[in-house]
Amino acid sequence: MSADEPAVRRASPANQPYEYVVVGGGVHGTCVANYLLDEGGYDHEELCLVDPHERLLGSFETKARKCGMRTLRSTFVHHIDTEPFSLDSFAEGAHREHELVPTEDYPNRPTLDLFLDHASYVIDRRGIDACHFQSTVTEVTRTRHGLLRVDTPVGPLVARRVVLAVGLGGQLTVPSWATSLSDNARLAHVWDDDFDPTTAAAFDGRTFVVGGGITAAQLTCRLSEDADVTLLSRHDFEVELTEADSRWINWRHIEQEIHSLPPGSAARCDRIRAARHDATIPPYIEHRLVDARDCGDLDIRHGEIECARASGDGLHLRFDDGTTATDAQVVLATGHDSAPKHPLVGALAESLSLERGANGFPVLDDRTLAWQRSDGTDSALYVSGALAEMSVGPFARNVVGARRAAERLLDSRDSVDSKAVAPPSRGRS
Repeated sequence: MSADEPAVRRASPANQPYEYVVVGGGVHGTCVANYLLDEGGYDHEELCLVDPHERLLGSFETKARKCGMRTLRSTFVHHIDTEPFSLDSFAEGAHREHELVPTEDYPNRPTLDLFLDHASYVIDRRGIDACHFQSTVTEVTRTRHGLLRVDTPVGPLVARRVVLAVGLGGQLTVPSWATSLSDNARLAHVWDDDFDPTTAAAFDGRTFVVGGGITAAQLTCRLSEDADVTLLSRHDFEVELTEADSRWINWRHIEQEIHSLPPGSAARCDRIRAARHDATIPPYIEHRLVDARDCGDLDIRHGEIECARASGDGLHLRFDDGTTATDAQVVLATGHDSAPKHPLVGALAESLSLERGANGFPVLDDRTLAWQRSDGTDSALYVSGALAEMSVGPFARNVVGARRAAERLLDSRDSVDSKAVAPPSRGRS
């Protein structure tokens, strides 16, 4: 991303309500903001993008670099801009076509650096940073005038509509044996705020990366460049090129296979779970792992840790096959809680009387992604990302899911809830 200081909105706004407050400045929130500014024709003063990080996409970039991501799993047409070939044109104009990586039986994929630089270019070109309000959202309530009050630690915002784009659940998934070692320096989770892969790689003993998906595989490859590392997975690797079959990108297919089932139903959840290739790694990551193992740079082991205790400068581990390891370090790559367990989700459902379905997922209007109230009417709260899975399908949390959600959101301007509030005070382009 650009090293220049962004023009971040830092003060609470005036009394004029925003047309949209977007909660979350990651891939989804930034993509939604770009669509609203570009295709929606909204002005920067009408849009507020709330995110606690100094830069938009800051959390995404930090996590991607932590785990050693080199390329995106998605193709070059999936990015935050409105024009499908925008990233391709950006690469050509910057003479960086070599960063569009060829993939067998699949379109080219961008390197992480190319994806981030293109995102920075889009943010700068559209002036999205001018909409960034660096804070967090603690609560959303409805005012007596039918607007939404968005509370933050530095003051409230008022909006006609709110878009929730907060990513996965806030809590990290930690195995039971690790709970008693939460303060031990030799146990970390890759998504801990203070986890530093460079420091982890400097450990003199053996490092065990626990997990069986793409994050664990990428992290193992990165640490193996400087450390003795073993990837510990409960199962054999499951290899899939993408997170779901490409037909799930097509909205008509989603309408036929998902929207035909009752909203919020367990049947929808089951169909989406069956379609997603969770805990899988793509073939090019498997090749990296196998090549590194064959060269003696890392080990791959199947099994689980049964118990662990502090011992000297490291951990003493006992595995489920009865073997042990001493002077060890463990890095968990075991993911987050499911998206509906994000603490803000429950708070909003209660304060706005919103309907939740199977596994706690929001019940949405399939056409606009408006979160429905308990009485079946559409609220002025919209959802993007993993929380929109029940309507957007198995790619909801991915980059293409952000684009699909943004497209649906533009349709939401004709929703019943939009008509219920006063018309915008500023014109549209």
